[in-house]
Amino acid sequence: MSKNEALEASYQNPLIGHGYDALSWLIYSPLGGRETLRREALDAVGVAAGQRVLELGCGSGGLTRRLVERGARVTSVDWSGPMLRLARTRAPAATFVRSELTAFVPAETFDLVLFAFVLHELEPGERAAALRVARAAIGPGSRLAVVDHAEPARGAVARGVFKLMVGFEPRSMSAWARGGFDDELGAAGFAVETSTSLARGTARVVTARVLVA
Repeated sequence: MSKNEALEASYQNPLIGHGYDALSWLIYSPLGGRETLRREALDAVGVAAGQRVLELGCGSGGLTRRLVERGARVTSVDWSGPMLRLARTRAPAATFVRSELTAFVPAETFDLVLFAFVLHELEPGERAAALRVARAAIGPGSRLAVVDHAEPARGAVARGVFKLMVGFEPRSMSAWARGGFDDELGAAGFAVETSTSLARGTARVVTARVLVA
């Protein structure tokens, strides 16, 4: 079985959603907590009631639920059937679509397109394809937001947690987190507007708009 086949098989494991939830809770507990990270990320993005949000890579729906609670109209996309089943129980008001991210074709534009802890799992070519999907879904005046891992500049606990994550995340995560998001977002036609550190520097959220030629 190839690495990609193994990864695909893990996405369809019936327990993947619960395993992901347990692991994320464990990782962020010494860094202020997973719920604090989610709240601060959405605060930084400025999610508001009535916004049309496309969430590319919703996973088990933890962030989806917070988006719905803030009054957003959410469409969430993920390739994992087990993840989507769990997400539906957490955010029944959202619309869910099962699709591989780079194959998703938006039928409309959105006020906000969000990637949360998903782009680091993709190789550079796949990330570029996913960002093209995001760009196609962004209307005039709309924004992109990316929440993902980052390498902390200081703090023994934070740096220790980052090293732990590098050990079990896909190999693509290390270069993405250490290199930052800005260059790849720029190559995809986005201009970064804001960047906010989260979870003691082990994550960050950036917002960006489409570059106008």
